[in-house]
Amino acid sequence: MLLKVTSSLAQQSPPPAVPPRPDPGYQEVSVPVPRAVTLITDVAKVMLSRDDRQDKVQTLIDKRRARSEKREQSLTITIPRNAFTRTLGLVD
Repeated sequence: MLLKVTSSLAQQSPPPAVPPRPDPGYQEVSVPVPRAVTLITDVAKVMLSRDDRQDKVQTLIDKRRARSEKREQSLTITIPRNAFTRTLGLVD
């Protein structure tokens, strides 16, 4: 009985990883861009990814479909918080 409990515990999947907390030295900024720019970034992300779970073409189609449904045409950029970026007004 003890072996059954131990083996069943070993087969359970690990808990999902907690996303890392954002670095206080950086700020994420969302920038609206034309559709062509988001298309290029989506293609680059999918083609350069190492994920082999799904066909890359299907992944790209799904990503573009989700973007069209949300009508989201923006990129998220991480900017360091320093005197230079504060002077330019890029960060708070």
